[in-house]
Amino acid sequence: MTTSARAKPVWDGFILPDDLSVYIGKKTLVKLILDAFEGLNARTAAPEAVATGNSNFQPAMMLTLLTYCYATGVYASTDIELNMQHDRMIRYLCAKNYLNLPVLREFRRYSRDRIKECLATVLRRVWELRFCDEDAYARVAASGLGVSFGRWLNMRPTPDFTTEAEQRIVRAVRADSMAMDW
Repeated sequence: MTTSARAKPVWDGFILPDDLSVYIGKKTLVKLILDAFEGLNARTAAPEAVATGNSNFQPAMMLTLLTYCYATGVYASTDIELNMQHDRMIRYLCAKNYLNLPVLREFRRYSRDRIKECLATVLRRVWELRFCDEDAYARVAASGLGVSFGRWLNMRPTPDFTTEAEQRIVRAVRADSMAMDW
């Protein structure tokens, strides 16, 4: 089963696409994820909360990998495994280790709050980089969307990034559940 990345309609209140690398590129996205991970570790007393039971898959790598996948619209564990063949960044994040699907699911189950917090931080940073800096009006106008969209965007309240992160995790759980039903 393959889940595809798609952009949400503007009227849903959140205009970031499923694949955030469309806006900022994969390397920048990974840098934001690593920064979010460092910030998460700085705020928590126990930085490595959950072990995976597999020495190749350390919690830091797993958190970075799942955050990257959910930030790029890859939700199902089988899709993460398939994308390892096509996406060099996923291969890099896995340190070229073969993914163990039950380990991915187990890590997501026991580290859900850490994944959600890291992903919410990344969503917020992408939003800020894309829409909240000084050049936001210039980019919106240059994109052909017009200044009225830029004004609408500036008047809208900041999206709830924690809720969006949770929704992405729920999509991953649903995708894995549907795959297991087949």
